Amino acid sequence: MDPDDLNLEGAPGVVRWRAELFVEAAGELTECPRWDDRTDRLLWVDIYAGTLNSCDVSGGDRTSMSVGQPLGSYAPRAGQGYVMALETGLALSGNDVSDWSPVGTQRSLPSVVRSNEGSCDPYGRFFAGTMAHDEAPHGGELLRLDAPSHDRPAPVPEQMIVGTTVSNGIGWSADGSRAYYIDSAERRVDLFDYDGATGAMTDRRPFVSFQPSDGYPDGLTVDADDHVWVAFWGGGVVRRFAPDGRLMGIVELPVPRVSSCTFGGADLGELFITTARYQLTAEAFAEYPLSGSIFRCRPGPVGLPVRRYAG
Repeated sequence: MDPDDLNLEGAPGVVRWRAELFVEAAGELTECPRWDDRTDRLLWVDIYAGTLNSCDVSGGDRTSMSVGQPLGSYAPRAGQGYVMALETGLALSGNDVSDWSPVGTQRSLPSVVRSNEGSCDPYGRFFAGTMAHDEAPHGGELLRLDAPSHDRPAPVPEQMIVGTTVSNGIGWSADGSRAYYIDSAERRVDLFDYDGATGAMTDRRPFVSFQPSDGYPDGLTVDADDHVWVAFWGGGVVRRFAPDGRLMGIVELPVPRVSSCTFGGADLGELFITTARYQLTAEAFAEYPLSGSIFRCRPGPVGLPVRRYAG
């Protein structure tokens, strides 16, 4: 949908929600929220702190584990433990993420590139993006890690998209036939046809594009009705889009840097939203003191269960 066709703040029939505080001061650059239905806990990363964090459904009983380097994203594995996108590359761990093993060849320039947002497809593959620390144009990529198989017992990461700038949110429709992807610098959400048998992404085209005043699209999640929820860095909102790209709803937050979102809770009816205080000036932080907290709301739609890496 062309940005000139969108009036994101005043479109008729758009439902509005206001998020409430869930976890105060959750981190500097919180991202990649996931609901772990095995433990009934919310997980998230603090990227530059290199930690995987969790809390219970009340927002209490907080835990934090360090991987010893920036941690961009992760996903639970089918058995136990996690697949992770670290600064130096992809890795696998048990339940203790401090004890991890690299997957494939690690990047040779960890000082300029780090991993960013990632997620699993409905078939057990893990996708993760990279970006330059200084967000240099075209310095990143999107990687795919297949599950082990008889033919490939030790799969290595494969390049899916090269020349990205800030590889960010990725998600799939409930039936796995559509993939949504964000390179934040492009100010749009892209749509692909997705082949579940091979993991191929084809026919890339714009799904929704945005104006600079909207902020940058960041993380995303897809609900059980195949609507796409997009967090806006610099926009202070999460927006919900129908499968045809129409704006359907807006979640308002009291902070500007909204990084990602996911559904969770016993009925997958809670929308959990991560935010950041990363690179905020002292004046901006004084104006938005809840930056870096996690928020939640109950919008009515429900999410899909977390997808696990099959390796």
